Amino acid sequence: MVFSEIRTGVDSDDATAVRPAAWRDGMRPLWAAVAVACVYFAGVKIGLALTFAPSPISVLWPPNALLLAALILAPFRWWWLLLLAAFPAHLVAELQGGVPTPMVLGWLASNASEALLGAAFFRLAGGKTELATVRDVAVFCATAVIAPFVSSFLDAALVQSLGWRNVDYWTLWRDRFTSNTIATLTFVPVVLTWASSVRTLLQTPPRRKLEGAALLSGLLLVSVVAFDLGWVDVAPASVLYLPVPFLIWAALRFGLPTISLSLTIVTFLIIWGAGHGKGPFLLSVHHESALAIQLFIVSLAVPLLLLAALMQERRAAELKLRASEGLLSSAFQASPDAIAISRESDNAILQANDRWLELFGYDGDRPDRAGGRISSIFSRLDAGQAAGPIESHAEHRDARDVEVALRDRRGELRHVLVSMVTIENQGERCAMNIVRDITGQRRAEVEEREQRQQLTHLTRVASLSDLSSTLAHELNQPLTAILSNSQAALRLLALESPRLSELRTILLDIVAADKRAGLLIHHLRLLMKKGEGEFVPIEVNHLVSDVLRLMHGEFVTRDIDVAVSLAPDLPQVFGDRVQIEQVLLNLVSNAYEAMEAQKGRHKSLSVATAHEHDGTVQIVVTDSGPGLPVDPPDKIFEPFFTTKGDGLGLGLSICRKIARAHGGSLTAENTEAGGARLRLTLVAAEALLRHDRGAVWREAAELPAR
Repeated sequence: MVFSEIRTGVDSDDATAVRPAAWRDGMRPLWAAVAVACVYFAGVKIGLALTFAPSPISVLWPPNALLLAALILAPFRWWWLLLLAAFPAHLVAELQGGVPTPMVLGWLASNASEALLGAAFFRLAGGKTELATVRDVAVFCATAVIAPFVSSFLDAALVQSLGWRNVDYWTLWRDRFTSNTIATLTFVPVVLTWASSVRTLLQTPPRRKLEGAALLSGLLLVSVVAFDLGWVDVAPASVLYLPVPFLIWAALRFGLPTISLSLTIVTFLIIWGAGHGKGPFLLSVHHESALAIQLFIVSLAVPLLLLAALMQERRAAELKLRASEGLLSSAFQASPDAIAISRESDNAILQANDRWLELFGYDGDRPDRAGGRISSIFSRLDAGQAAGPIESHAEHRDARDVEVALRDRRGELRHVLVSMVTIENQGERCAMNIVRDITGQRRAEVEEREQRQQLTHLTRVASLSDLSSTLAHELNQPLTAILSNSQAALRLLALESPRLSELRTILLDIVAADKRAGLLIHHLRLLMKKGEGEFVPIEVNHLVSDVLRLMHGEFVTRDIDVAVSLAPDLPQVFGDRVQIEQVLLNLVSNAYEAMEAQKGRHKSLSVATAHEHDGTVQIVVTDSGPGLPVDPPDKIFEPFFTTKGDGLGLGLSICRKIARAHGGSLTAENTEAGGARLRLTLVAAEALLRHDRGAVWREAAELPAR
């Protein structure tokens, strides 16, 4: 059935390739069961060999521990098969040892219950088979105590009820509990750690393998000397400590796999020597129990396992810390920003990345090689640059993205964003200085602003060139008046008795015409002038009147009726007069050009000002033309959009930018009568005082210069 499912949807060659892998996966539980049976059989034989009369309980009973290790390593779905495999091994081994059949079956039940209970507790408690942490070792030690503790009640009751050896119940329980606890502490760690790390151990460098071989050889030698040579009379207590240095060596240098193997060697040699009449524990086997041996082994195993786990945790933490430090060091060096660590007490640079050295022109010198020659960021501030924003860091406040001007070692000016964060370095307060070079960005902004300035100025000049004939006419009128009045004055002066009153009137007319021509020329000069914008209070009604007066000749020439409605008591606005005039000039010229194509129709233009309740001042230009031929109407403000045959599509786009830079807006709509209405909204100066004038100044920074 399995192979038929595998073959579904694949060709015969694929099925042939998949079949061996599936067969191997299916055989794994069987091979595991065979291995458990063999190991369990060997464990029973060892346990029976280490059973000393008169107690029916072995000093060390390995099969339970080996079965427990197998269940911990195996998937849960295999457990029934592994327990079943232990059954024949248990029967054959114990029946060969002369154990009665009822006792054999009873011990099988207690052994299986101990392994099941221990494996279930270990997994439910979250233990990991690698025993890589102190918590895992603690869970395992608890398993080594709890499982034998509970199952020993059943085992002792079976022995007592079947009359196997004449020993009281609590002695049986104690001996069985300590024996199985020792076996679990001795054999299970070896199986678990070597099974999970055998590949890693095989890849150990040769020098470390040589050290491990020397360790195990020395441990084996001193253990044989201490526990199996029969020199108890020389120093019965002192010889117990001979293996301890080697065990500590194993725990500190090699971790759980080696210390668990070392403990197994020592435990086996202790019990073997005592059982054969040798070693410091010779007297224990002549008494009713081997409790002294078992307590000694427990006192060695538990602390050393925990010590090895602690060292293994520490090594893992150190590796993780080194990896983290390496990652941080790589990020520190590879950062596109210049980063340096400085001491807060004297601002000395302790460490700097390559970008910092490159930015400030140190040509590869580092603080550890430069002998302190790398200057602090404060010493790099440009002359006249206030250090206050970044000196706030000295008051234990982090600085974030503070823009300052610094000079490198070559004296070149650099615009940078500085951030400072307080950190601890080996118990000393330090600062992490992060510098982002924005010199290129600021240069690009200056170039862009200059280009916008050129474009805005050219657009304004182009608008004035369209009005050249009108402006010439407007300028010609006062000049003609001056000429006529001057000639009249000369004729009066030629008379024998000139009339002084008439002469005075003529001179006053000349002065008035001259002022009118001067104002016109001054206004034209302002509009033609190129320079930085200047924000000042503006009387909107005066501005509208000046623009309409300037364009009066155009209205006459084009036969346009102009209606002006100026709101009384209109508040001042805060802005650049020339640029607002440019917006109004553009709106008015677009209006009369739109009406020019309408032959035979009445052409009218309305210009009105208003003060709204929200504190804004509006200039509304309405024409009687064909209206805006686009939907939505705001599309006319897009760059390069035009409805004129010879237009560039930049005028209204620039006008909207000017309006927004003044904190206002420029909108368009069609009127019900068919014309177009454009509305310029500006913030009143009094409203700016109540709100955030800084927002307008920030917008003004983006404003194209005149």
